[in-house]
Amino acid sequence: MTDSETVRAGRTDRWRGLAGAALLSAAVGLFTQSSGLVLVAGVGTVMLAYARVVTPPSATLSVERSFDPADPARDEPVTVELAVENLGERTLWDVRIADGVPDGLQVTDGEAALGTSLRPGAGTALSYEVAGSRRRYEFDPATVVLRDVTGVVERRVRLSADGTIGWRSAADERPAITPRQSHLSGLLDIDEGGPGVAFHTVREYQARDPLRRIDWRRKAKTGEFATVEYRRERSARVVLTVDTREAAGLAPASGQPTAIDRSVDAADTLLGELIDAGHRVGVAALSPPTLLPPGSSEYHRRRCHDFLARPPFGSGGTTARDTDVGADGGGSIDADRMISDLLARLPGAATVVLFTPLCDPASATAAKRVAAHGYDVTVVSPDPTATATTGQRLARLERRERLRQLRGHGIAVLDWEPGDSFVDALSTGWSR
Repeated sequence: MTDSETVRAGRTDRWRGLAGAALLSAAVGLFTQSSGLVLVAGVGTVMLAYARVVTPPSATLSVERSFDPADPARDEPVTVELAVENLGERTLWDVRIADGVPDGLQVTDGEAALGTSLRPGAGTALSYEVAGSRRRYEFDPATVVLRDVTGVVERRVRLSADGTIGWRSAADERPAITPRQSHLSGLLDIDEGGPGVAFHTVREYQARDPLRRIDWRRKAKTGEFATVEYRRERSARVVLTVDTREAAGLAPASGQPTAIDRSVDAADTLLGELIDAGHRVGVAALSPPTLLPPGSSEYHRRRCHDFLARPPFGSGGTTARDTDVGADGGGSIDADRMISDLLARLPGAATVVLFTPLCDPASATAAKRVAAHGYDVTVVSPDPTATATTGQRLARLERRERLRQLRGHGIAVLDWEPGDSFVDALSTGWSR
């Protein structure tokens, strides 16, 4: 039997007022000597007695959730099926089921709820189709309401079922992150001579220098020994930071992915690429301030994927407002606290990739403050603005001004246009 958690058990409001009606019928029947009204009062009394002794049905249910296809390609719709079976020895007369669809996952066909009755050993299933903008979603437990045959008592329970759905990236969507596209990829160059692959300088030969680093051509020409220095390489510590504030939950139109959804998907993609390249990668959220410190193991990779699939990385599907979304609205104090909390959690000498739509002043301030504390900062900015109204066009102009200011501070910025894939943006959108 599936693990269940009873949320509520007790009487419903279905027979509310029945006691008063029975009493009134008895009084009027006796006064008018109407046997019919007295009979009605008697029936009401029997029903009230039943309501006093009946107990809510037991949750003798088993649920199992499945996905088809189990390993969908990007943008491929997925059919979710929740199978329910009555394992008890009594009929469940009124069963109402609602699956735990996570926030941000859209039901595109069918219903994620149904009502039915189940005899002992009988089963049923609800089926619906979903589409999502992120790579991973974790389902909540299914909610089931069980009522007796009269509907006077009920038991509300939550039934756990395995439920993590993920869309894989197509092979041609794996971004080739090269130094020309971002200074994050591969091994980072630092301005220090030593072992490496890129030429740095030539210095005077020292007795302990390895023979393979002697410049033999220079020796042949001048007769002097010299040692070739290469630009030393190291692995980076990268913190992928998603702007999860309410101010970032914007989309160009209703039903389209929000900037938070796009940011989480991009962070999930970069996570795998950077770990594969040998970097230590962590994940952080601005609101509430949360950090999973950098790591590079396979276990850490799975932890980060699961971390990005749970709150606070979900969004409520907020659409772009027909107002000046760049207005602060009094939220700068809270934003300052979030940024200070993030800075207190960041590891030293880390590269910070900040995913934010840059639709309010606090987001640009966050990038500047992190850079001012000595961190190497890159901003990935999914554009959620639209042009249907004057307010939206003004918001777009204000966002572009923030992009320009960040570039003026020497911060690398990826302007990710609506409708473009993250891969296309990586190929063309980097600027400093």
